Amino acid sequence: MTTQIAIVLAIFLLFVILILSGKVKIHVAAMMIPIALEITGVLEFKDAWGGMLNNSVVMMASMFVVGAAIGKTNIINNLSKALIKPGASDFKIMCGIAVPMLFLGCFINATATMTIMIPMITAICAEQKRPLSKFMYPAAAFAQIWAGFLPTGGNAGGYLANNTIVENLGGVGTWNYFTIMISKIPAVVILLPLVVWLSVKIAPDNGNIPTLADSQQAAANASAKSKKRGGTLGPKQEKFVIFVFSACVIGIVVCALTGINTWYPSVIAALVLVFSGVLTDREAISAMGSPVIFITIGTLPLATALSSTGADVLLADVFNKLTGGLSPVMTMVLMYLVCCVLTQFITNSAVNNAFKMLAALICVQNGYDARALMLSTNEGSANCYLFPAAAPAMTMGFEAGGYTLKQHFKQGMYLTLLRFLCFVIYVPMIFPLV
Repeated sequence: MTTQIAIVLAIFLLFVILILSGKVKIHVAAMMIPIALEITGVLEFKDAWGGMLNNSVVMMASMFVVGAAIGKTNIINNLSKALIKPGASDFKIMCGIAVPMLFLGCFINATATMTIMIPMITAICAEQKRPLSKFMYPAAAFAQIWAGFLPTGGNAGGYLANNTIVENLGGVGTWNYFTIMISKIPAVVILLPLVVWLSVKIAPDNGNIPTLADSQQAAANASAKSKKRGGTLGPKQEKFVIFVFSACVIGIVVCALTGINTWYPSVIAALVLVFSGVLTDREAISAMGSPVIFITIGTLPLATALSSTGADVLLADVFNKLTGGLSPVMTMVLMYLVCCVLTQFITNSAVNNAFKMLAALICVQNGYDARALMLSTNEGSANCYLFPAAAPAMTMGFEAGGYTLKQHFKQGMYLTLLRFLCFVIYVPMIFPLV
């Protein structure tokens, strides 16, 4: 083992330990990687900080700007008022909650969705005189399942980042714009209707019916956050934002299908929204400050360092010795289960970012399709329904719903099992390891 390999492995191990321990934010730990790689001389400046000029980073940043413009509209409030009538059944209430969540999940992650929806659900429960415990867990699970399915928000450039990781390790990037969407189709089609219908039925009634004062306080808090973000838009501006967003999505899909760089439409849309006055320059810059951006910038050079020093070969050999003669499908299932178990106690984004790089280098060294094992880490870490610490959105639902750990666990059992079965039956067939 050379000195450079030892340094790279130490940095990689420290990154994994820091994010799994929860002592350091993931994006902070990620940004320490290029600093350490440059200081130790493993990579030159242009390689250590090359992620800042990566096309996936450009696309993510511009899509976050577009999402910020959507967040200034009143679309969500109008949808809820139109869909949920006085005296509605629990099923109809959940349907009314699900529609705006479907809309939000096209642009923002599950945590941001729950931040917006919790005050709204509190107000709905106060008006309908229904307990919060009937809807908070289902809403959190719904947000978590749906988030990232459609490649239209900040995750739209994720496939480019994954390809860059694989290519930096010396492999061939096979991810495309629709890979994540295709891999999640069974989970979304099966689990979302079950959450709307079954989860509300089995959710406990803890008697925590919010009062009108609770509802007003939640609304006041949401209003304060809205003002802090820069207020809302007028009717003409809202229509303009919807038009720009629709054109952006159509443009991305067309570019993806025709082989043109998909970041062009998102950058143009972001610029149009700023130049038109829908967003100020400060709001646009704030939107681009997402931790996802910094995680991508920080982790991309690690792949380059693993490949250039030969550390990737060493790690792949260790994995191959530990897994023995497992079949390709069992190798994928093993990676999935490791991530699924860990994510119940450690936030899912930390687990995914810790194991995604490992999965990619194992595939490159063994001649596997990197999508297969990377999807195993992605899907395994996304199966986060048993314990509240598994994902921030689930934590928020747990606290707002007033559940016990036992209640939370029982509600998540069928979701965890079904999502695992969806993966085992479907993903290895569509994206085989070999």
